[in-house]
Amino acid sequence: MSGTMSSTHSSQHPALRFYVSATVAGALCALVMAGWGQSWDNSDSFLNGVIGILAVAFAAEVMWVSLHVGGSVLSVSFIPFLAGVFLFAPLWAMFLGGSVVLVVEALIRKKPLVKVLFNSSKEVLALGGAAALYALLGGQPSTEKVQFVLAAIVGSGVAYVVINRTAVSYAVSLAEGLTFGSAWLRISGASLIYDFLAIPIPAFLAYLYVQWQLAGVAALVIPLFILRHIYSINLQLEQANRDLLELMVKNIEARDPYTSGHSQRVAQYARILARETGISFRQVELVATAALLHDVGKTYSEYAPLLLKEGRLTAEERNLLQTHPVRSAELVGTISTLRGQVEAAVRHHHENFDGSGYPTGLAGEGIPLGARIIMIADTLDAMTTDRPYRKALSFERVVDEFRKYSGTQFDPQLVELVIKSPAIRRLVALETQAPADLEPTAFKRARVPRASHRAAV
Repeated sequence: MSGTMSSTHSSQHPALRFYVSATVAGALCALVMAGWGQSWDNSDSFLNGVIGILAVAFAAEVMWVSLHVGGSVLSVSFIPFLAGVFLFAPLWAMFLGGSVVLVVEALIRKKPLVKVLFNSSKEVLALGGAAALYALLGGQPSTEKVQFVLAAIVGSGVAYVVINRTAVSYAVSLAEGLTFGSAWLRISGASLIYDFLAIPIPAFLAYLYVQWQLAGVAALVIPLFILRHIYSINLQLEQANRDLLELMVKNIEARDPYTSGHSQRVAQYARILARETGISFRQVELVATAALLHDVGKTYSEYAPLLLKEGRLTAEERNLLQTHPVRSAELVGTISTLRGQVEAAVRHHHENFDGSGYPTGLAGEGIPLGARIIMIADTLDAMTTDRPYRKALSFERVVDEFRKYSGTQFDPQLVELVIKSPAIRRLVALETQAPADLEPTAFKRARVPRASHRAAV
């Protein structure tokens, strides 16, 4: 629920600098307004509450207790932050959240100053907005008395989510040149439902504290940290499996210097494009995995002579080569966790949008989304890397060819996303060195005839 501006792209954009400055100024003003006439509370329940919530918040942030949901990293530090809104006066809730983020971002994660200031300031504003709506809807923060004003709890949680996501999405849109809607989809993805369902947890933490003080906090926090540890182990296992898959793909591609690294680049392009569609984080990762493994079937010995052949392929050889998506899918399907969407995306990544592709001639929306994404990512990498028969093409030429074959070979909606995506353009620029438009027929494979409706590479 709690997000941060973690983009590595330039923060030197004038509009972005102004936005960050305005956010910092707004946070300072909010703190001053909240502190006007506010006195310190010396009661044991208040002091113990501040210490307990502060400790939990620091631990959650330092240990990066997070869940990948939708298109964002869902930090569970929102639980103690929002619990502070239900327990403390707005000033202390805002100061607690902002100071924890400030210290952790600056001293632990060592982020650039602009990101430290922005992330801590937007946290102050999000908590301030949540506290204001909580009070407006009848809620009264207290460390000594339990209050269940449902509208106030839900309203404050929604305010926190919306302010947090809006602030980060607008920063990302400025930093990466995206529309606000695209940035919002990338940050939120399908995770908003999880955000709203999680709102009762901070209220429950506040209730446990009021009832049993620090023992109540421990009763909720300890299970959360156990779940975090289990989740962390699962992430490590997933990463280990991915590393093994990448090692296998690198070994397969090592025999041809012109395709070395191809599948990794295709996976990168596919991941970015999948994010642009707004699908969930899990769906994005499934597409990226399928893209990494899309040509794994070429490891079979019958394809080796075809891949190394310098002359024209015969009709029989072309038919044999066109069986590689099926062989790749069969190989992928031997791993139980990859059956289903990954296997289908691999099997159909050479299907054309108009139904003229292979292996089964699927068309339009009948082609799995992952396969349509891989088709574009695969072609994009083929055009923007050097081949024996031509130099890499410029991105402008690539755009022209995508437009030319939009609706026949490629999904038109995905083509528009590729053309408008600053992230893909930047990645292409990093991968491409001195592209040259040497061959007017951009997609023509060396000495291999092709159908005029397909941009074959």
